[in-house]
Amino acid sequence: MKMPKALKIGLATLGGVLAVLLAALVVLVASFDPNTYKPQLAQTVQQQYRRTLTIPGPISLSLFPRLGVKVGEVTLSERDSSAPFASIASAQVSLALWPLLQRQVVMDRLEVHGLRAHIVQFKDGSFSIDDLLGGGGGPAGAAAARPAGAKGDARAGAAADTKTDAKPATAAPTATPIALDIARIALIDADITYEDRKAPRRLQLSKLMLETGRLAPGVVSPVSLRARLDVEAPKLGSDLAFKAQLKFTPLADKAIGFITLEALEFDIDGKLDATPLKARLTGAVQADLAAGKLNAKLAGQFDESKFSATLAMPRFAPAAYTFDAEVDRLNLDRYRPAGGAATTAVPAAPPAPEKPLDLSALRDLDASGQLRIGSLQVMNLKASQLRAGVKAAGGRLVLAPLAAELYQGKLAGSATVTPGAAAGAPSRIGLQQKLEGIAIGPLLKDLTGNDALQGRGQLALDVTTAGATVGAMSKALAGQARVDLKDGAFRGINIAQALRRAKAVTAAVKGKEAKPAAGGAAEGAGSGTAARGDSTDFSELSASFQLTGGVARNDDLAAKSPLLRLGGRGDIDLGASRLDYTVRATIVSTLEGQGGPELQALRGQTLPVRLTGPFHAIEWRIDVAGMAKEAAKAKLEEKGEALKDDAKRRLGDKLRGLIKK
Repeated sequence: MKMPKALKIGLATLGGVLAVLLAALVVLVASFDPNTYKPQLAQTVQQQYRRTLTIPGPISLSLFPRLGVKVGEVTLSERDSSAPFASIASAQVSLALWPLLQRQVVMDRLEVHGLRAHIVQFKDGSFSIDDLLGGGGGPAGAAAARPAGAKGDARAGAAADTKTDAKPATAAPTATPIALDIARIALIDADITYEDRKAPRRLQLSKLMLETGRLAPGVVSPVSLRARLDVEAPKLGSDLAFKAQLKFTPLADKAIGFITLEALEFDIDGKLDATPLKARLTGAVQADLAAGKLNAKLAGQFDESKFSATLAMPRFAPAAYTFDAEVDRLNLDRYRPAGGAATTAVPAAPPAPEKPLDLSALRDLDASGQLRIGSLQVMNLKASQLRAGVKAAGGRLVLAPLAAELYQGKLAGSATVTPGAAAGAPSRIGLQQKLEGIAIGPLLKDLTGNDALQGRGQLALDVTTAGATVGAMSKALAGQARVDLKDGAFRGINIAQALRRAKAVTAAVKGKEAKPAAGGAAEGAGSGTAARGDSTDFSELSASFQLTGGVARNDDLAAKSPLLRLGGRGDIDLGASRLDYTVRATIVSTLEGQGGPELQALRGQTLPVRLTGPFHAIEWRIDVAGMAKEAAKAKLEEKGEALKDDAKRRLGDKLRGLIKK
């Protein structure tokens, strides 16, 4: 069948027009030199952003087979400075021509080599890139963002805003959203530094490689990233690897919609200070860009810890989170700065200064959720089956309710953390806890390095503290505490044995020997250093403490044993790990043959025993003079009682005689 003549003429005309247009485009590309616009572009950047743009190399433009632009080195300075802010070694982008006429951006590739950027957050919270994002551009504030040479003032603006004779604006026609289709994005050998002057801290991503597959609506695309991460405070160096399947689903008539990451894998391999650090995260994430929300279901392993979590972001800005997380085991002491662990040994040299705790990341956290940990170690304390409700808002973190099993008992209560504004700034911690059925010895051993008190029972705490280090916090403890124990012991001294060994005092009480001179055998027998193998048993004990400045003051100790009744008062300096305490031991007056003849002679007497020194080497001393006074007092009381009994007997005899008469 022959082609109609009119169609032939139309096709020929169209072909001719296309040929002319093509020839015109070829001439345009051949004659157009984008490099002539570099000075004008640099001037515009200087006027609008007060930054210097430098493009020393040529800009090349190509038309076939795709519209493309390629540029060599480009440098952009800091605001009002010649110091470089960002630079690239080279970049190129290419677009398909025909789809542009249909408002479709079909990009063959976008490739950037050698990106270098330095971003600063100032102490006032502003960023060095605020002007590029429409903000104030650093500490100068929003006023500095106004382009240089801008005319008019606030009054002119106000007048314009209050004009009443202006014609109503005609609504602009709704534009068809531009469809984006990118075959490949590659960011090669990038280096980005972030400097936080509030903390202060410095973070660097180097050797960064980012690659994607085709990015288009409804298309699943592979995404991969590799980089080196280095942080100065705390000192962290790690290799990062990320990959996932990315899908973008736009909403009807909108350029935004849902972004989904499936088959997500994120690996960390590095060191935190000298501690090896390995982590792996897997899962899926969905972000609703229109509503500003995000949901994620994640699982993974962090060093020896395995975890799973569901995470949601009810809003992106300011960021808010809800979560439900479970960890099988977690040892936070692995990541704790050296120098704060408890020890019983005498240090061979002065310890290195403690590194400050940095809890500043919690200040701006807005999160709520549930946390479960199978086993936990923190500050050398160990717990299992921890359950905590978590609420972080307004610069404060609250754990309530907080429950766990630990040291053969159970814990229930709450905790609050108010972090410092930056690293090194003091943070505040509050604890309200009740521990039941606790084995106090192992708990004290892990907490202080000393298990001088043994037993099992209840411990109640209502304490607060503040400081930038663990040591500073231990010296700032304040509040109240109470302990009630059964079937325990004081380790380090056997009071009954120490009393028996004070032979000279016992002999003096019996009147068999003369009173020894000061510094003689009695004094030597009545003092010593706490020994691990010695202990004073008790069947029950109770005591309350008032804490101020890290010192626990007690004046109501009450303990019982078959041989003794113990009272006492004194100070326990938790910050300095020292003791200054006087125990008053009373020999049970109903004692029948127990403890030997030496203790028999001291029945009913109250004998003071002084305990002083550091926890790892407590010195004990029996107050010999006090014993003599107690012995003399006891004899006087015994004679007084005898005289009273004799007087009563005589009076009774006389009364009976009178009655008989």
